[in-house]
Amino acid sequence: MGFLAIYRDLFVWVTRLGIKVLLVLTISFQATGAVSAKPPGAPIEPRDLVPDSLLYFPPQDPGYILVVEKVTQKAYLYQTQNLDAPVEVYPCSTGENIGPKSKRNDKKTPEGVYFVTNSFERKDLSSIYGDRAFALDYPNMLDRKLGRKGYGIWIHGTNEDLKPHDTNGCIVFTNEDIRDLSRYIIQGHTPIIITQEINFISKEELIRERRQIKAFVESWLNAWKEGHIDLYMSFYDRDFTAQGKDWSQWWTYKKWLSERYGAIDVTIDNLQIVQENGIVLAKFYQSYRANRFYSFGEKRLYLRQKSPEWKIVDEFFQKKHHPSPPPPA
Repeated sequence: MGFLAIYRDLFVWVTRLGIKVLLVLTISFQATGAVSAKPPGAPIEPRDLVPDSLLYFPPQDPGYILVVEKVTQKAYLYQTQNLDAPVEVYPCSTGENIGPKSKRNDKKTPEGVYFVTNSFERKDLSSIYGDRAFALDYPNMLDRKLGRKGYGIWIHGTNEDLKPHDTNGCIVFTNEDIRDLSRYIIQGHTPIIITQEINFISKEELIRERRQIKAFVESWLNAWKEGHIDLYMSFYDRDFTAQGKDWSQWWTYKKWLSERYGAIDVTIDNLQIVQENGIVLAKFYQSYRANRFYSFGEKRLYLRQKSPEWKIVDEFFQKKHHPSPPPPA
């Protein structure tokens, strides 16, 4: 057990230094006490480490997350309330070319956090999509703001043999695996995180990052609903734009709304926090109530760390039907 502890601590140490290490040795004790080499291609499951992308999920919502790792051509399914190890690991195939998608027909798979916008059964599909298919929201609003082009990125099955790096940008699974995976994907809710390589960190480090981002969101919310517009706008990056307005124009607009409505009540629910490649997504349901005005919908805040503070670089709000009528204001 002493060697196992050293092995684990060494992995944590090099991960914190940011060094990418390929672990090709595992230990298994036989009756003779011998150590056997890890078979080529066997999955690496470091003890006490978790993907840094899985920051926070509401305890009342025991859902799933799919993390697609392009370098290994594998997809890892995690349960939100137990990040110790993936529920399933599926082989997959991504784009022929290396790197994140940036334009149409570049045969690259995008990298980021995405959600399913539509799903299709076998009867609705041509044969190249296999038994099931799920359309992703690429390009999302952040992609469009960053000038990323292209469309039609799906997760789907195949009637052919699965080959690595063999798609035009989609993420492809065997028919058996896509049918199994379909049990866990909820449209618009299950995060699909696509990354070149998973970065594993200790649980303690994950908890620290989780607390930091949750505190940021709570402080942003309090500044907004208490009408402290200068403080509220300090959470936004100076390059932030929304609804055709730059930072200064957005400040003026929010100041006008604050003076118009006076006291407001803003609450959030079902907070999810995930990240990929330095961009954090905080996604939640938002209720906004003011004098003679009410709105409910899904908000997404995109955050980036700016030496050393976090800043909102983009946000998106989509109105939704409230599950029950709001009480009178």
